[in-house]
Amino acid sequence: MEEGKVLVLCVDRDNDVGDTLGVSTPVVGEESILKIALDYILRRPEDSDSNALFAAIQTYRELKAKGYEGKVEVALLAGVKEEGVEADMKILRELDSILSKDKYTGAILVSDGPTDEAVAPLIQSRLPLISIRRVIVQQSRGVEETFVLMVNYLKKLVTEEKYRRYSLGLTGAVLVAYVVLSTLVPQFVWPIILLLTGAALFVKGYELDVALREIYASRPITFATLLLSSLLLLLGVIQGLSVFVQSLSKGVWNALGDMLIAPVGAQLIVVDLLVLSVALLIFGKLVDAVLSRKPPLYSDAFAITTILISRQLLVEVAKYLSGGGDIRAILTWSFIVLGFVVFSVAIMPLERKSGR
Repeated sequence: MEEGKVLVLCVDRDNDVGDTLGVSTPVVGEESILKIALDYILRRPEDSDSNALFAAIQTYRELKAKGYEGKVEVALLAGVKEEGVEADMKILRELDSILSKDKYTGAILVSDGPTDEAVAPLIQSRLPLISIRRVIVQQSRGVEETFVLMVNYLKKLVTEEKYRRYSLGLTGAVLVAYVVLSTLVPQFVWPIILLLTGAALFVKGYELDVALREIYASRPITFATLLLSSLLLLLGVIQGLSVFVQSLSKGVWNALGDMLIAPVGAQLIVVDLLVLSVALLIFGKLVDAVLSRKPPLYSDAFAITTILISRQLLVEVAKYLSGGGDIRAILTWSFIVLGFVVFSVAIMPLERKSGR
């Protein structure tokens, strides 16, 4: 330190002082900075920048009192309102301007918060940084640090892929679900959203998502049909519950019948969606077996046929529960479905013996 001075730096990265007082930086010297500090605290007594200015002057005077008379200087540097790269470049230019007029061996940075401390690497690129003095103002620092942390975390949530899929993707999915459910079943919006949220937590908690990934890797068609089946089942349940609630005044059995034959668009009814959701699961398994060059199971094919035929049986039952329909139609379709079930069960032992 014998060969040069120590520079006590107060940095105002967002240039609050310059914008408020209309002064230009850099400002060098105790008297000039003391005048700026007094003017600024009278204009903005709530701003912590004034505390940083007074702390810089205090540090300067303490060093002088300890024998550094003539070997220490105090200065104010400022950036721009928007901060960022432009502010850092301006601060660096002002620092270079000060260093070109005198010789300095090191710097002490006086800061009132983490935003101003961000310039420490800039100062170190020009001369050694001896120390950083943090001016802690009651509540001010905690609030600023919390704000900076929140901004950084929010930025990560939006820009980094591993967080974005949850912060944006999951939020978007909930909003879409809310709008769709508000249109279809306004009275069940929140129960269904809570059900879906609970199901997601359940899946994640028991690592069912890992099992789903394994299914996707080994049996992609089964995975696709599983998703489609779940969607059809969800739509069927939502529409069915809506009709069920509206028909409860007729009685539980009538409401159940109305629910099963409730229309869901075009010529489809709730029973169609329920039947298709089950049949698709077996169909996906069958297709995956064919793609894997494994012999398909005839029992699976008959199971799909049985499920599809069961559709008409459910329709006849629903009509009967609703007060219409014919018991003879129910009996007829019951025997047909039963015949397919018996045949499907009968061929299973034969497939095991043949190694299929």
